[in-house]
Amino acid sequence: MKKTLLACLAMFILVTPAWAQLTEKYATWPDGPVKFLLTEKEAAEYATLTSDEAAQHFIDLFWAKRDPDLNTRINEFKVDFDARVVAADTQFTEKDGTRGALTERGKTLILLGKPARRWTQTIQEFLSRIYGETAVGSGVPTSARDAQNQMHGVSFNSAKGQADVWVYSREQIPESIKIPKRVDNVMFAFLDTEGTSHYILDRSYPDSRWGIKVLAAMPEVYLKHPELTELPVFPLIPGTQAATSEQLGWLALDPAPWPEGATAGAVQGVVTENIFAAWVAVIVPSKGPAVDLAVGRLTDASGEVVGTFQKPLAGLETTRGMLYELMVPCGPGTSRFELALASGGSPVAVRAMDLEMEDVEPGSTWFSPMVAGAQIFQMKDFEAGTPFVFGGYHLIPRLDGTYTKDEPLDYFCLIVRPGVGEDGKPKIKLKLKLFMEDREISRQPYRATDVSPVEPNVFMFGSQLPLNILPKPGNYALETTVWDTVNDVKRTTRIPIVIVE
Repeated sequence: MKKTLLACLAMFILVTPAWAQLTEKYATWPDGPVKFLLTEKEAAEYATLTSDEAAQHFIDLFWAKRDPDLNTRINEFKVDFDARVVAADTQFTEKDGTRGALTERGKTLILLGKPARRWTQTIQEFLSRIYGETAVGSGVPTSARDAQNQMHGVSFNSAKGQADVWVYSREQIPESIKIPKRVDNVMFAFLDTEGTSHYILDRSYPDSRWGIKVLAAMPEVYLKHPELTELPVFPLIPGTQAATSEQLGWLALDPAPWPEGATAGAVQGVVTENIFAAWVAVIVPSKGPAVDLAVGRLTDASGEVVGTFQKPLAGLETTRGMLYELMVPCGPGTSRFELALASGGSPVAVRAMDLEMEDVEPGSTWFSPMVAGAQIFQMKDFEAGTPFVFGGYHLIPRLDGTYTKDEPLDYFCLIVRPGVGEDGKPKIKLKLKLFMEDREISRQPYRATDVSPVEPNVFMFGSQLPLNILPKPGNYALETTVWDTVNDVKRTTRIPIVIVE
């Protein structure tokens, strides 16, 4: 008996996988939603890892291999993947506690995104539609359980059974996945046979094989750089170079040079519905030096340097001086951003600022802070995320909040994933309050306002307040509240206005 136990123990030791030596965080990593992306080769390789350090390196390389653009710090694929996981957990978590991202509906959403069409109906209606029948069929039971039907091998409760049907157009399927030309779309039917919220993919009808084939092929489709063996190294801002040690020395100058009358500030901007960045602006009076280079360093809340850069810079002439703008990739929370503007190889303006970035929940409706200025340039062509560009309008921010009465106050914000009405358009309302020395002097109740699309699921709002309506110089504030009436999401921003002679 003892020999048998010892033999079994020895066999167990021999077959115990390497990941048993990993801490729980890494040992369970392949069991999460990421398992839908792992190829067989990757899964086998991960099972051989014996340290957390090796596992973390594998994971970092795993995501880099799927990054559509290795020249940028942001991995757009992982951003979208994480957003889909959150959406799946939110929508599909089951009554027994199974997280939504690990269900079959979650897997399909994670691998393919949102379907072109989706509807629900009873299972009986779904099967009748597929097979062209109008009756229950020959499988009607003779037992007392007259609520239980069986059609084409599918048993279900006719009173409670539901089908959640998803259809993906051919254009949504990667071209590398070969499906017959006659197949215009790929359909997935998830069946809850007993009305318990537990949905499983129906594999019984003939054309379900195309959906199964597509899901099986997606891990290889997403593998953009299968031969990658080293993690990419890149500067903080895409398309730039890392700063030199001499340039980084400029950031520590004491006293730090700063042109008289120069102003600087930053706001949270939008690149795509899932990617956000800090928009930094510096305005140097026209009499100041002509800046030709920007050098910067970003440090996270823990004190770790996220990255550095050096970037040739050309200013934009405005009514207040030369405007220099930067889009800085920056994660949620507070980061420290150090910036030096140089002219002819010498620093002329050095400033450090805290960048405050909100953590935007994937899939949620979000308003950017309202940004104000007093000058607009119209743009026909622009890239998503260009600092202070709202659709076709480039706003020149008024960073110190000072204006004259003969200037207008232009104010803009971006709206991510707004709710839409029956006409498919966002339903946004705006409320305004005007204050003088903290005393309310005017208000406008909620009124419906138009917004314009600028990116998929991203819209812009813009308006103007003529400042000649203000009675005299002094301190004022415009309080704006934007309201998504469909999803009941609001944001209030208080814009300081200092009227000078």
